[in-house]
Amino acid sequence: MELSIVIPAYNESRKIKNDVFAADRFIHDNFRTGQIIVVDDGSDDATSEIVSSLKEEIRTELIAIRLDKNNGKGAAIKEGVKVSTGEFILYADAGLTVPFKDALTGIELISVNKCDIANGSRKLAESNIVKKQDLDRRIISQIFGKLVKLFFHIPKRITDTQCGFKIYNGQVARELFPLLKINGFLFEIEFILLALKKGYRILDFPVTWNCDRDSRLSVKKSSKSIISEFIKLFKEFNKSSF
Repeated sequence: MELSIVIPAYNESRKIKNDVFAADRFIHDNFRTGQIIVVDDGSDDATSEIVSSLKEEIRTELIAIRLDKNNGKGAAIKEGVKVSTGEFILYADAGLTVPFKDALTGIELISVNKCDIANGSRKLAESNIVKKQDLDRRIISQIFGKLVKLFFHIPKRITDTQCGFKIYNGQVARELFPLLKINGFLFEIEFILLALKKGYRILDFPVTWNCDRDSRLSVKKSSKSIISEFIKLFKEFNKSSF
């Protein structure tokens, strides 16, 4: 299997059909073999039913996983990676905020052995931001980025830890994801820290990004869990530097 696309979904019944069709077109146009893995993170809408109904409508293998309860995006992606078989794994947020074709850049970086993990970044000069975040989200993002750099010593070359569009060497992803302890918003920080600790190479690549204002993340509702995850990671990784 060449490419596995993992899409975490929570109450995405209005969008998930477009995501699956776009992923199918991308794989069909660019790869000999591939699979789409949609992990429903305990939705209380028809996300799972819609995904299952699409299996006969696309050309690519489609795996639908439903978690019994909402565990967090990190947990959903971990389940998707667990069943993946691709040489490369692309994790992409639902909502097509980044076009799948942008993944070709990251896949090429891994293919020519320049890195093991390629992170899509909205913050590179070459990135194209079609629709920006609202001002409050931009301010929070800037503060969060500074705190991450300050407390976890993540290298400056990693410019956008939270962009929901990342490509992994399949073997590396299947090694590291089972080791993650964070299921929520900060799982991406933990993955980066763990990868750096084990000596894996991470590079950013530019993406075209279109803000999805219908975000599943509520800063107000999630702030307590984010703070808890931040403290947990700080205790585990603050002594490391890369």
